[in-house]
Amino acid sequence: MDNYPPLQERELPKPPHWSKALGVGIVVMGLAIGTGELILWPHLITKHGLSLLWLALVGIGCQYFINREVARHEVATGEGFFTTSARIFKWSVFFWFFSAIILYIWPGWASAIGTTLGALFGFGTHLFWSWTTLGLVLLLTFSGRIAYSMLERSLKILVPTFFVLLVVISCFNLTWADISAALRGTFAFGTIPEGVDINVLLGAIVFAGAGGMLNLAVSLWYRDKQVGMGKYIGRITNPITGKSEAISATGYKFDTSKPENMKRWRGWMRYVTIDQGIIFFFLGFICLFLLSVNAYAVLTPKGLVPEGMQIAVVQAEIFGNIWGVVGYKLFLAMAFLMIFAVMWTVIDALTRMVSDIIYTNAQAGPFVRLFAPLKKLSLSQLYYSSIVIIVAAGALLLLLHQPLTLLVISGVLSGLTMTIYTPFLIYINNRHLPKAIRPSILTNAAMLCISLFYVYFAERIITSYFA
Repeated sequence: MDNYPPLQERELPKPPHWSKALGVGIVVMGLAIGTGELILWPHLITKHGLSLLWLALVGIGCQYFINREVARHEVATGEGFFTTSARIFKWSVFFWFFSAIILYIWPGWASAIGTTLGALFGFGTHLFWSWTTLGLVLLLTFSGRIAYSMLERSLKILVPTFFVLLVVISCFNLTWADISAALRGTFAFGTIPEGVDINVLLGAIVFAGAGGMLNLAVSLWYRDKQVGMGKYIGRITNPITGKSEAISATGYKFDTSKPENMKRWRGWMRYVTIDQGIIFFFLGFICLFLLSVNAYAVLTPKGLVPEGMQIAVVQAEIFGNIWGVVGYKLFLAMAFLMIFAVMWTVIDALTRMVSDIIYTNAQAGPFVRLFAPLKKLSLSQLYYSSIVIIVAAGALLLLLHQPLTLLVISGVLSGLTMTIYTPFLIYINNRHLPKAIRPSILTNAAMLCISLFYVYFAERIITSYFA
């Protein structure tokens, strides 16, 4: 039963030109070029060979469709996924709230940065650099007027800089034979070498892109960018430096019988397709491909299969032996840009998910009494206070070690949540949207295959655990 206010009808805003579709895609790519590509995939490819690259293509391809379907509902209503989910099953509020915390509170990314910067600068402890970069996240977040705009502008600098460094390194390091072998592995569908750790493999597939509940945060990023009906919701602004905006707890709808609205709808979906297809899927896979092939070309001839963040440090040392200190520093600088981008984006996503769930349910729905003590807080106040708490918790949890272990645990749990929400997305977009804006048969077929794919891996994980 829907215990939330009904969607109010308004006109669908006019979309920008498709050439301006650069925004959320680069934020999600900031996640895609992070630890999955730097740690998990290079580790797997170095250990088991290039024939696993097809699974990276499948993983990031699955997430293109998922991101597009998450965005579809946001464009149509302006609501985040978690509010729509609660309209259908009210108890999902608590499932998503605690799942987000369990999945993303672990500071595996900050731990990896500590290792990277310690090697790059040659001084300072692992904890010193990890805590410093967590503090940098807070500094950058509070320096902007609008939370999302600050994140996007920063990643528009970090991601292209990383990409240029990666291409430069690849030009010096890879041969056409390396590229050719990797391309064969990209299309070696169905090949899984014996001895592959299924937990690590699932974690890598999940992190071949955003992964887990981070895909659901796409709805919150698009909303704050005022995409589609999100224009009527309001944005999260800095309570210190920004002007407060009124934020609606629930969403809107538009009349699909009006030709102008449908023309605008097609424009918005073209915008999302370009944003997620070219920027996230295409460029994201190129980054994953080049990082994995570089690791394979450098480490395999020496018989090295480093664990955890050491895979980046060992590669940097080998590049240093070839190109001297410049090669060593260049690779570590690239690694830092990658991991900092993913760390900041994950912290932002977790903060958005937690604050959105609290704010919505404090204003409307069946749990207003439970969330009543927080009713007077605006979404902006919840966001900025939550990010301080999350960063502080991460700083304390850094006393745990081995980032690969933390990332594998997060990856496995993320895969299990994807098993749950993928069929849920199919249901939402086919039953709770007007027929004119529902997914096509091809999109539904792809989403069904993706759902079965994650169910299969969930079954493998559970079976291997009890075995």
